[in-house]
Amino acid sequence: MQNFIPSVDSSLKVLEFLANEETQSSTLSEISSSLSINKSTCLRILKTMAQRDFVHYEENTKQYKLGSYLIALGARSSQVNNYLNIAISFLPLVCKEINQTVVLAKRTDKYNMAYIAKEESENLIRLTVSTGNIFPIIGGAAGKIYMAYLDQKEVEDIIDYYIEEGNLPSYTPKSITDSSRYLENLTELKKSGMAETDSEHTPGIYAVSCPIFNSKNEVILSIAAFIPSFSTDSLDLKTIRERIQYYSKLISEEVSIYV
Repeated sequence: MQNFIPSVDSSLKVLEFLANEETQSSTLSEISSSLSINKSTCLRILKTMAQRDFVHYEENTKQYKLGSYLIALGARSSQVNNYLNIAISFLPLVCKEINQTVVLAKRTDKYNMAYIAKEESENLIRLTVSTGNIFPIIGGAAGKIYMAYLDQKEVEDIIDYYIEEGNLPSYTPKSITDSSRYLENLTELKKSGMAETDSEHTPGIYAVSCPIFNSKNEVILSIAAFIPSFSTDSLDLKTIRERIQYYSKLISEEVSIYV
């Protein structure tokens, strides 16, 4: 691959690893093993990033975690990305109206997305999402609605990337693994302007997601409601669908001023 620098790629993988809630404090061995990075190389990367405060090393526990410089970097990034702040500002309102966990997702690269913001409901039983968690763009409602609005060539490239032994990954028994059926599903999602999935990527999660567009009518974010699957029979799903769709359009109008 042209213009690919392995050391930079490994450094970014380390930061992404430490950004996950489950691995936010990890030892050198845990990081090296999980990311398949040579231990001595991994140590040099960590020491270099520690000097710049991108990571912090706890002497007592011998664990690494994200450094304080990333707070300043994140704050600056938020200032630059006004449209993200605007989109995020709507989440408490949406959450209050539907009383379910609501998230915003953004593409991180060609093949993946990440949850960049969340607002969790006050229900005693609710779904918890970790911001920063990366997931495959082909998996779940928030990724599929994004996929539905990409051009055909890009969709085919993404599917080719994920196909193994003729099928797409089976994250759960409900995952769509047949590529032809998956493409048909994307066409249906685009017609409706909404994606609904039930345990397709994560067991027990029913999700409703809609796209958020920029001024060029390109998808830049997706908004989704996450609901425990067992509770769907007792909820007004029609209203939840309508509110997610309403706010996706409203947010699109607001952010199109900036992007």
